[in-house]
Amino acid sequence: MASNEIQAQVFPLYAVPMLQCQIADASRLNAELASLFLRLESQGDKHRDPIRRDTQYGIFESHFFLHQRPERPIRELFGFLRASLQTFIQGINQLSDEDMANINLDMHSWFHVTRKGGFQSLHNHPNASWSAIYCVDPGDADAPESGAVRFHDPRTGCDMYRDPSIERMQTPYRIGPWQLNHKPGQMIAFPSYLLHEVFPYTGERPRIVVALNSWCRWKNVPAP
Repeated sequence: MASNEIQAQVFPLYAVPMLQCQIADASRLNAELASLFLRLESQGDKHRDPIRRDTQYGIFESHFFLHQRPERPIRELFGFLRASLQTFIQGINQLSDEDMANINLDMHSWFHVTRKGGFQSLHNHPNASWSAIYCVDPGDADAPESGAVRFHDPRTGCDMYRDPSIERMQTPYRIGPWQLNHKPGQMIAFPSYLLHEVFPYTGERPRIVVALNSWCRWKNVPAP
């Protein structure tokens, strides 16, 4: 008797897409950005967002229209961020060049200066589709947990039972949190619904990042 062949296919149904990209030589740009942001921070509430968030401690958070400022390093940075996001969105949705030309990408954006002891507890970013973080300066702390960003698995209950059959599943099937240590010139983009937190920063030099929330609208809604 001939043995039956098993035909099977594995589907990555609920993978979470995350983009990571890097400015190849960001030292000059980051130095200009750091100088600008520390100067704006030194002016106190003039450039601080007026809403104080109970998820934050030891963080200066700027107004949410950073991308509209005229300074050259900001224009340069957001040229990179916007182009990276648009390429990511086009690829992950398999949109044509014509489709992309018919889409407005809008955003809120701000910078954070985090001093020693600063952190941000668990949160997500409502009313947006994609969020991103760009690292200007990760600071000078040596501890791997210092200022690290931890993303939490959005699949409720996926870790309710652990055994050897699931503990070592690889991406995109892995379960549990994922942790990132920022590098200068690095941008990460992720779905805005993804819960994440920033661990307490233990360094002496300020930790500086730029963040944004983005959403898209059709300029002319395509015919069904």
